[in-house]
Amino acid sequence: MAAVSGLVVFLLPSTLSSAEAGHGAARPHGDTRQTPQSEAVALGYAKWMSDVSVSVASGSWTFSSGGVPPSDFTAADYAVPDNPNDVSATGAQIVPTTSILQDQNYDYTLPLTPVYATSTTRTNLGPIGVALDGAVFFNPYEANDTTVATKDNFVLRSGGVTASFLDDCDGHPGPHGQYHYHGLPACLADYASGQSVAAVAPVTSTRGSTTTPVSLGTAAAREPVLLGFAFDGYGIYDNIAMNGQTIPVSKLDACNGTFSAVPGYPQGIYHYVLENLKSKQADIGCYHGVVSPAYTQALEETLNGPSAAASGVPPPSTQSGRGAVAPGGRGLAANADEDAYLREVIAASGNLCG
Repeated sequence: MAAVSGLVVFLLPSTLSSAEAGHGAARPHGDTRQTPQSEAVALGYAKWMSDVSVSVASGSWTFSSGGVPPSDFTAADYAVPDNPNDVSATGAQIVPTTSILQDQNYDYTLPLTPVYATSTTRTNLGPIGVALDGAVFFNPYEANDTTVATKDNFVLRSGGVTASFLDDCDGHPGPHGQYHYHGLPACLADYASGQSVAAVAPVTSTRGSTTTPVSLGTAAAREPVLLGFAFDGYGIYDNIAMNGQTIPVSKLDACNGTFSAVPGYPQGIYHYVLENLKSKQADIGCYHGVVSPAYTQALEETLNGPSAAASGVPPPSTQSGRGAVAPGGRGLAANADEDAYLREVIAASGNLCG
């Protein structure tokens, strides 16, 4: 075991087989994205913050956190739309972060060895993966399923206070006070690569086609930086390749995934890439792996709040699952019917946007 950022991480139990550890003998040369490879090595590279607890077992690992990043990793205020289905400055208000954020008590179990699926599963509203600072990732869209969060960012100024919808780390609070990311969190990449991290602040301008890029001030920053994991178990990285160059969108699949080398996997592994763009390519649009039960739990939390999910109470209007949902899940798949219901719940409750 090893101590990382104030917590104890059990890296590899002695019961892992060679295939589980990512050393299967049957892997062919070249692109092996459909050959299962363990994420245990990637977990060893993860720079979890002190709010996060991670434990690894044979076949799975568990992420636990309160869901609230350190104060330097959130802005002091946010611009909150009047209507979660209409992301604009019209009727919006500046709200202090301390009055929005809520503890989440996340406890998600993800597969240690993701399974690449031939068909993809659309990412849902609400959490789609976990981040180094204990927060979560959402997909590119807001509650209306058409507004791209990074593209439709806006800024409010009042009484000497400046606030933006998304901060300059591509994150903001959402339903149930969940802080989450919609794009490339440059602040997390800087932290994980051993660089100094400026306090997260509001965006001051929404011009241009890009969001905050990652810094390349250390050797670790000039390689792919692990930012977290999606609910199918695959790692989520920044947009830097092993040669130090920016990975273009043209190299990514429809889910924002690619098969290439990252630290610990010189022969390559499938993973997701977040881009510093003001478009849907900023974030993960679909899962290319079999989705874990953590995904189902996250949807229940989005519908009813963390306490309801923890109690095992199923959400109303649960649809039968379609797509690549892991056996043992509650059968709540990412599909259009469920997404529509989620949007109705968010709109009716008056919660923040997704």
